[in-house]
Formats: sequence, C-alpha cells, structure tokens
Amino acid sequence: MTTKSIKCYIEEYRNEHGHLSARLREKHTGHKVDFGFAGPVEKQQLLAFLSAAKQNQAVMPDVFTKDGEEDCISVTGDLDFDAPDEMRFIYNERLEYVFA
Repeated sequence: MTTKSIKCYIEEYRNEHGHLSARLREKHTGHKVDFGFAGPVEKQQLLAFLSAAKQNQAVMPDVFTKDGEEDCISVTGDLDFDAPDEMRFIYNERLEYVFA
C-alpha cells in the first residue's frame, strides 16, 4: 500500500439531475480524486468541507482553479489505485484532507 500526498482543487459541475455538484481533482494534472468506499456520514462530512470552501471562495479563490498556486486542498492517505485519469484513496483513519 502506497501513501501519497497531493494538492487538489474543487471542480464544480452539474450532475445528472442538473444540480450543482463538486468533486476534487489533482492540481495541474486534473486527475479525478476519489475517496473510495466512504459511507453516507463520511460523504456528508466531505460535502460540508467543500461547502465551506464555496462560502469562503473570496479569500481562497485558487482552491477552485486547476493551475492556481496559492490555495489548495491537501490530501494525504493510502492510495488504492492511480490510473491515468483518476486516483482513489482508501477511506480509513490515515486519510486527511485540509485547506492549505
């Protein structure tokens, strides 16, 4: 099992129901970042975290840009797989995501 740390940005998009949604992508490469088999509680915690970024976008605008250097979400954890367009972290006690 490989531990990895990456810098991410938030990509906003419209889901299949037309609602605004958000997902993490790796800065500069644009690889989709997934947290694997998170349960409903963990997914709600992540959504609350991402919502806080949206509410504070004026003070950390680069957290929403692929190439911005000043703001990001730092993700560290055990890597499940790293494919050409996506990487998945294992959702366990070592997974961390913070604003940086």
